[in-house]
Amino acid sequence: MRHRSSLLLSVGLIGVFLLIPASEARAGWSSSSTVNVSVCAATGVQQGPVTCPDGTGGAIVAWYDSRGANDDIYVQRVNAAGVPQWTANGVALCTATGHQRLPVIVSDGTGGAILAWQDSRGGSYDIYAQRVDASGAPQWIANGVALCVAANAQQSVILCSDGWGGAIAAWQDFRPGSFTDLYAQRVSATGLPQWTTDGVVVCSATGDQTAAVSVPDGAGGAILAWQDGRTGSSIYLQRMSAAGVAQWTANGVMACNNANVQNYPAVAPDGAGGMIVTWEETRSSNLNIYAQRLSAAGVLQWTASGVVVCSATGSQGSPVACADGAGGAIVAWQDSRDGNKDIYTRRVDASGTAQWTANGVALCTATGDQVAQTIVADGVGGAIIGWQDPRGGTSDVYARRIDATGTPQWSANGVALCTATGAQQSPASCTDGSGGAIVAWQDPRSGVHDIYAQRVDRLGRLAGEEPVIVSVRDVAGDQGGQVRIKWNASPADTLPKLWIGAYGIWRRVTEGAAAMAVARGGRWAERGAATQVAPGIFRFRRDQAGVTYWEGVGEVAARGDAWYTFVAGTFQDSTGAANPYTAFMVEAYHAWVPGYWASQPDSGYSVDNLVPAVPAPFAGHYSGSATALHWGGNTEHDLASYRVHRGDSPGFVPGAGNLVVEKPDTGYVDVVAGSHYYKLCAVDAHGNLSGYALLTPQQAGDAPGPGAAVLWLSRPAPNPARGSAAMAFSLSREGEVRLGVYDVTGRRVRELVRGVRGTGEHAGRWDGRDGSGAPVSAGLYLVRLEAEGRTLSMRLTLLR
Repeated sequence: MRHRSSLLLSVGLIGVFLLIPASEARAGWSSSSTVNVSVCAATGVQQGPVTCPDGTGGAIVAWYDSRGANDDIYVQRVNAAGVPQWTANGVALCTATGHQRLPVIVSDGTGGAILAWQDSRGGSYDIYAQRVDASGAPQWIANGVALCVAANAQQSVILCSDGWGGAIAAWQDFRPGSFTDLYAQRVSATGLPQWTTDGVVVCSATGDQTAAVSVPDGAGGAILAWQDGRTGSSIYLQRMSAAGVAQWTANGVMACNNANVQNYPAVAPDGAGGMIVTWEETRSSNLNIYAQRLSAAGVLQWTASGVVVCSATGSQGSPVACADGAGGAIVAWQDSRDGNKDIYTRRVDASGTAQWTANGVALCTATGDQVAQTIVADGVGGAIIGWQDPRGGTSDVYARRIDATGTPQWSANGVALCTATGAQQSPASCTDGSGGAIVAWQDPRSGVHDIYAQRVDRLGRLAGEEPVIVSVRDVAGDQGGQVRIKWNASPADTLPKLWIGAYGIWRRVTEGAAAMAVARGGRWAERGAATQVAPGIFRFRRDQAGVTYWEGVGEVAARGDAWYTFVAGTFQDSTGAANPYTAFMVEAYHAWVPGYWASQPDSGYSVDNLVPAVPAPFAGHYSGSATALHWGGNTEHDLASYRVHRGDSPGFVPGAGNLVVEKPDTGYVDVVAGSHYYKLCAVDAHGNLSGYALLTPQQAGDAPGPGAAVLWLSRPAPNPARGSAAMAFSLSREGEVRLGVYDVTGRRVRELVRGVRGTGEHAGRWDGRDGSGAPVSAGLYLVRLEAEGRTLSMRLTLLR
C-alpha cells in the first residue's frame, strides 16, 4: 500500500530512450460525455471521419470538409493527452478544384499517416493520396499524388499499409462501362506509384465488384475481399503481391460455395499471411453471420460453406471484425433478434470454432436501434466495440469492451462517449496503444456537423487517471548523462480524489539487459506492486505494440501538485553523429489499494554541456628537423584526446586541413623542417572542444640539452620498438623523478627511473620486460614521467 505521506526517493541513474515530446498542456480528454475534444469546428460541414493511431497514444483524424467552395480533405492529430497538435481545425491536405470526399487512412509507421480519397478535380471521380508526417506537414506533391485518373469514375477507395512505409489502395472502377471492376495501386513511402499506371486489375469478372475491404499480407502486399455480382452476390478474395501480381485464382477465390446472397464482407489478418473474412448471408429466411479463413496460399481453411458465427432468429448484419491475436477473429454485428437492432459479438478461433455464448454475446440491448458499429482490438485477446445509439432520444456514441473470455466489461449496455445535443453519427475508432480506444465522429452540437473525439481507457473511463509526460529534456550546464522528466499529475492526484500515493519512474531496456540484470541479483516486479520503484527492479509491459521491458529509476511522493519533475540518468549522451534517445514511463500508484495508471512512454537525450579546459602548459622544442611538443594533461573524466594543428601565422584557423595529430598522449614529435605555429585543444568523449593553446616559433627553441631549464619527455625511439626503446627527459629543477612503463589499463609494468635527479637532460631505456624480468607481450604501452608536480606521457608500441 502506498501512502501520500511517503518520502521522496530520488535515485540518480543510467536510463532513457525514443519518441516525440508531448504538449505541455493539461490533459484535454474530458470525463464528461457532453464535453469531448473538438477536433474541428470550422465553418461549413465536416463529415466522414476516419482515424488511425499516431504511435504514441494519440490518434490522427481525417475528414472531408466544406469550409471552402467545395469539399476538401483535412486532417488533425490529437495526442495522448487529448490535445490537438497541428493547425487549429486541421491541416488542409487537398483543396484542389472539384470535390474531395470519403477519405481513408492508415498509419505510416513513423507517427504520421497516409490518406486516399475520391477526387473530382478532373470532372469524374479519380483516386488521389497524400502522406502527412508526425508534425502535420504534407510530404508528397501539393494536393496529393494521382493513383488513378483513368476514364469514367473511380470511387469507394480502401487502403491498407504495405508494411514498408507506403500503402496499397483499391477502388471500385467504372472504366469498363457496363460493370464496375476492382483495381489497386501501391504507393511508396516517398509518394511514387509502384504498379501499372492507373492501377492493376484485381477482379474484372462480369457483374459489379463492390464493398471491398483489405488487410496487409505481411510481405508488402495485400489481401482483398469484396462483394461480387458475377453469380448473384458472393464473397471473393484475392491476394496481390508487393509487385502488384495476383497470387491466387484469376478474379479471386470464392469464400463460400453456398448459393445464397452474401453481402458486406469484413476482414481481419490471421497473423500468418492469410485472412479471416466474415459476412452477412440470407442462408435461412433471415440474414445471419458467417466466416471463413484463407491461408496465405489462398486455400480455404474452414468448411467450404463457411462457419456459423450467428444464426439466431431475426436478422444479423453489417459485421465488423478485428484479429484476436491468436490466429482467429472477433466479430461484432447489428442483431434484431429482439425486435430492435442491438450489438452482439463473438470470437471465432484459428481452427474455425466459434467461442463464447452460442449466437453471440450481447454488448448492448438498450432501447432503439444501435448501428454503425466499429471495432478495435484491445491488445490482450479482446476488443472494444463502439456504435451510434439513440436511447437518449437522438443519436449518441457508446462503446463497450469484451475481454478474451467473452465477458463484457464496463457499464451494462456500454459507456456513453458522447451525449451532447444533436445527433452524433459515423463513429470511427482506433487503438490508443494501451488497451483503450479513441473514437471520432461527426457532431452537430453547434448547429452544423463538426468533428469531435473522445478516448475511453481499458477500464471504461473517459478521462483516464494516467499521468502524462510533457517533456524529457537535457539537464543544462552539466557533464551530460542526465535528463529532467516532467509530467502532468494524474487527475486522481487532485481534490476531491487525492487517490495517488506516489509516482514510479521507469526507463526502457532491452529484454536481454533485463534478463542479465535479474540473473545478477535484480528482480522482477509486477506493475503497481507495493514495493518502491528503484534500480534493479524490472518488469515488462504488454500492449498492441508488443512487449517492452523496463527498469526502475526512482519514485516521487504524490503531493497534489499539478505537475512533477525527476532527474534521471541516460545510457549515452548526444554526439555530433547521433542523438541516442532513452524512453521513460511514469506510473501513478493508488494510495490505499493495489492499482496503477501508466503514462504513454516518451523519450529524450542528454547532452554534455561542458567543454574541457584548455591544455596547459603547452611547450615545444625545435631541433632542426622536428619539434617535440608536450603539454599538461587535463583532468576531466570524459576526456577523449588532444588535437594538434600546425600553421604559418598566429591567426591560423584550426581545421581538418591543418590537423597534425589527434591522440590521448600529452606529447608528440612533429617531424617537419622549419619552425611553425601550433594550436592545441582537448576533446571530450562527446565531441566538445576546449579553447586553443598557442605555441609560437619563439617559444619553441632548440631541443633541451644538459642543464636546460625545462621539463620535457622525448618520444621513445624506435617506436614501434622490437626488443628495447630509449627515451630522454629533462628537468627544469632538481627534484624527485619517477619514469615508468604502464599498460593501457594503467597498471605499472616496469619502473625505469626513480629518485632525485638534477636540472637538465637524462635518459632511460626499457628492454621490453616487466619488473620480474619476464618479457611482456606485444601491444600498446605508455611511458610516463612524473616530476615537478606534473605528469608527461608518450605512447610506445612493442612488437615481438
